Amino acid sequence: MKYSYKLILALCIIGLLSGCNKIIEEDDTPAGAIDQLSITGRIIDHNNQPVKNIPVVFYFFRSGYIESLNRKKATSMTDENGIYKFTIFRKTDENKKGIETYYYLYPDIDGKKYFKIAKYFYDIDAFWTERYHILSDYILWEGQYVKVIAKTKPKDAKRYEIECELERPLDYLGKYLYSYEMDIKVPLHQDLKFTMKWDGKCNRTVFVKKDNLPKQIDLSYIPE
Repeated sequence: MKYSYKLILALCIIGLLSGCNKIIEEDDTPAGAIDQLSITGRIIDHNNQPVKNIPVVFYFFRSGYIESLNRKKATSMTDENGIYKFTIFRKTDENKKGIETYYYLYPDIDGKKYFKIAKYFYDIDAFWTERYHILSDYILWEGQYVKVIAKTKPKDAKRYEIECELERPLDYLGKYLYSYEMDIKVPLHQDLKFTMKWDGKCNRTVFVKKDNLPKQIDLSYIPE
């Protein structure tokens, strides 16, 4: 019996170390559906102009201790006005609770060229109380990686953080982006404020005007 307990414990540890089984599937059909609703939204650029021919995908996600499920439920292409439309079918197992359960959508685009930011719907039961959802506009931001140069630093400084304050927020990411590497991805077409912090203290700040973003920025420490 003791051997069985040890075996179970060993299997649990192996499972935790290796991660849970990830199930990825696609199910956008009405077969077995217990409910359905419609979603409409619009993709626009930084100038509030519609972005056409952009694929948008809608997913259901549920995590668990043993396995997680990521289900693609619908795909739509934006029209000339940037409009996308979904018909979503709710399946029986989407009533099950997990460690984390939600719906989400995002434009299926190049994550290097753009900021690929998802819209989340965490309260699934509340989501299904409405038969028709009109979502707020999704702003598609182009992005660029900027290399940071820091040839000098304060004496005895050990830890650094790069902060970029934005002119306009990036959805739930807000108006501040952070990096602990010597590069940072930032949105184009915005005024930006770069700050290098050593051990939590602000030591160097550089302002960049929109559409003048260089490929690298010098945030070297300058003694007072």
